[in-house]
Amino acid sequence: MPCHIREATLKDIPDLETLLKAFMQEAFQSYWGGTGQKLAQDGFGTEFQMVVAEANNHQLIAFAAWASSYDVHHCIKGGEIIDMFVEPAHRGRGVAAQLIVAIATQIQQQGGVYIRGQSVENPSVQRLYQRCAHYFPTVECYVSGRAFRQLAELSGKEMRDVVKNLPELAWNYEP
Repeated sequence: MPCHIREATLKDIPDLETLLKAFMQEAFQSYWGGTGQKLAQDGFGTEFQMVVAEANNHQLIAFAAWASSYDVHHCIKGGEIIDMFVEPAHRGRGVAAQLIVAIATQIQQQGGVYIRGQSVENPSVQRLYQRCAHYFPTVECYVSGRAFRQLAELSGKEMRDVVKNLPELAWNYEP
């Protein structure tokens, strides 16, 4: 079944909400914590961009969110895929590859020369990345909630105060 790849629009928000809920459940066994209102406010070039795959019946079957990035090691612009999801019934047909190509084109149009992202623990997804990318098994780290606020409050402090007052791991789970 062929699909059409295009930039997401505000009209896509209801379908994007459905896809994001499915993505979060499958990838993280968790609920999606966002809202359509926040997508409209922060997406579409404000904080990130999205491309979608649309089936012939105009139903969205996939999305990829990405943001501009910068490699200070080489002083070059690029982009980072934040998240990508293809409905299970449409996998194995090149939809993910088409989304990546569309993002690479947009990054190049903005003067970027690389794209990066990380894969979930899924052999078929990892095979796609291994075919065309330098694939490094890495660990992602996140700091959020109370822990993030604590880090921000340590700005400008002496090193010993920073080390002494680093947030506790559990603070990541506090709002």
